[in-house]
Amino acid sequence: MKAKTRKKDDIWIIELDGAIKSGMEFDLADELETCLHQNEVPKIIVNMKNVPFINSAALGIFLNIFKEIEKKNGRFALCSVSSDVDNLLEITKLGSILEVYKNVDDALDSIQD
Repeated sequence: MKAKTRKKDDIWIIELDGAIKSGMEFDLADELETCLHQNEVPKIIVNMKNVPFINSAALGIFLNIFKEIEKKNGRFALCSVSSDVDNLLEITKLGSILEVYKNVDDALDSIQD
């Protein structure tokens, strides 16, 4: 997994590339933590367009980041998830907790409001 981070206004967009497998979730956590602490009210979008698979540890990281951002009245969203990742979110019920959007533009439109 590779991560590329950019900022649009006050929103961090993290573009992931590749499956998130054992050991890689630490890099994901580091990337998210860095963005989390950059703003008083963090807003983060994780673009998963090129992520075919994530493991349960990555789900745990997403949930923990979501909780931290929620405490700060920020926003956390996933977008462009594959059907396999979407199924995993539904099975674990995280799809009803996390904000999931069709693409980056939809996520930006929602979070900028």
